[in-house]
Amino acid sequence: MRGSRQNLARPLYSFSHLRIVSIHKTPSVDDLYAKFLEALANNKPGDWILAVFEGSPSEGSYSWCSDCVAASRDLSSFLREYSGDVRVSQFKVGTKDEWEDDVVGPSPFRAKFPFLSDLPTAILFNGKLDVARFIAPRKEDLLYLSKRATTYENQKVNGSWNPPKETEIPRHKSAALLDRKRRK
Repeated sequence: MRGSRQNLARPLYSFSHLRIVSIHKTPSVDDLYAKFLEALANNKPGDWILAVFEGSPSEGSYSWCSDCVAASRDLSSFLREYSGDVRVSQFKVGTKDEWEDDVVGPSPFRAKFPFLSDLPTAILFNGKLDVARFIAPRKEDLLYLSKRATTYENQKVNGSWNPPKETEIPRHKSAALLDRKRRK
């Protein structure tokens, strides 16, 4: 009988690939957005970064975003195996309420650059230039984006791709969303 109780206590699903980090104070969406902008500002022209945007952890789980949880195994596998020159960074976008505009106004990740529409989203940046993106990326998509950086570099060398200079990168602003003050 005792063995059967132990069997009942085992989790139904194994999520050993997920890392759950205990955070004492949950960062606000504005803090998370500032961290993203700082990381992007530290990118030099020509640097390649693969940024993966995900919902923040919620109540001890990997993320409130079920698609982010589903994609986490592919992301973990990619991170374990990838050894290329593209820097990979993960960015959390806040709580479900912050993302869905239910509490504090439009999420800066949605209303401002990088203008995310869904999670998870993987974006390949060259410096501060958004070059390519995938929504709900699988491992193959992440590999494709990282290989795409090499392709673009080869195209720059042979002159078939001339990315805009830093001062030429347009920063579209959605006036209605940006002018609306975030509710406190």
